[in-house]
Amino acid sequence: MKIVARKLEKGIIVVVPESMDDLWHLYNIILPGDQIAARTVRRVRRDTEGSRPDKGERRKMFIRLGVEEVSLHKYSNRLRVKGRILSGPGDFVSLGTYHTINVEPGLKIEILKEHWPRSLLNRLKEAAKQKGQRVIVIAIEEGCATIGIVDDSGVDIHLTLQGNAMGKYGKYQNSPEMLGQLFGAIVLHLRELLNQFPDVIKIIVVGPGFTKDKFGDFLQQRIPEIKNKILLDHVSNGTTAGVYEALQRGIVERVASEIRLSREIKLIDELLRHLGKGSGKAAYGWDEIIRAIQFGAVETLLILDKTLREAPPEKRKTLEDLMREVEKQAGSIEIFSTEHQAGRQLAGFGGIAGILRFPLPTS
Repeated sequence: MKIVARKLEKGIIVVVPESMDDLWHLYNIILPGDQIAARTVRRVRRDTEGSRPDKGERRKMFIRLGVEEVSLHKYSNRLRVKGRILSGPGDFVSLGTYHTINVEPGLKIEILKEHWPRSLLNRLKEAAKQKGQRVIVIAIEEGCATIGIVDDSGVDIHLTLQGNAMGKYGKYQNSPEMLGQLFGAIVLHLRELLNQFPDVIKIIVVGPGFTKDKFGDFLQQRIPEIKNKILLDHVSNGTTAGVYEALQRGIVERVASEIRLSREIKLIDELLRHLGKGSGKAAYGWDEIIRAIQFGAVETLLILDKTLREAPPEKRKTLEDLMREVEKQAGSIEIFSTEHQAGRQLAGFGGIAGILRFPLPTS
């Protein structure tokens, strides 16, 4: 992400996204009620007297929108921002009509907010430092393997392989031939992923027992150019749960500390740990969070991205005021993605929770 200009006294920041990860950040930064401005394409129709209006022509123009909807189209590398036109070339647009700006890598956009929370400013700074970091996690054991890609937008499970060579009593036969077939299938898919995502910074092979070690050796022989990117570690199985276990245990964080997903999982685990122990240092739901902020007790405020985007205007204003108050109290704010496990867990707590500095007094 390139930050082209910051005019915070006017509430304006101008950025240029450079990757899909940058679009993901903007998806969580641009909210209903904001304004964005960019060069865009709009079809202009001309009415001709005594005949049907023509289909019009597509013209490039600079338009400012009042944001109402934001949607991320992950597989087309596009962020769609819809809203009513606030300004544009008078000959071609009618103010108040709807338009959608398609934000793609390379498009310069201006974002205007009434107030920029520190958490969102920090997110922009992080995005400016990052270069689309990705980690591939391969969870493997006898008879099965799972390949996932971890990036800022979450975990994307790309492939699950099941062994089909069964021996006596239905147990998998871990013969050299069967292992070779399993390993070969993984390497074939891995090559495709590396061509698709050349920015992968690490390939983490995890699993129980010695199968992961054998595969690590196999991988180095078949793709020697990635030898320095391979890391081996232990998890309990080779399924999708093994990929998430690698995240929960901080294995991914050790090699890609800038990836937000791992941090979010650690925070939700900390929240659950406090709730499980009954320490009183966790709160969730609107009423409890408001009370905790009134006491200055919130150390980290956890908010679901969906809560920010879909709250009605009055409730969003309340939430922004709460975020501002947490920042005044030297607390931090983390915005969670609905796309992965930690965000779904936070949704179960009403989309808002807090890790507290101290237990609240009983009422």
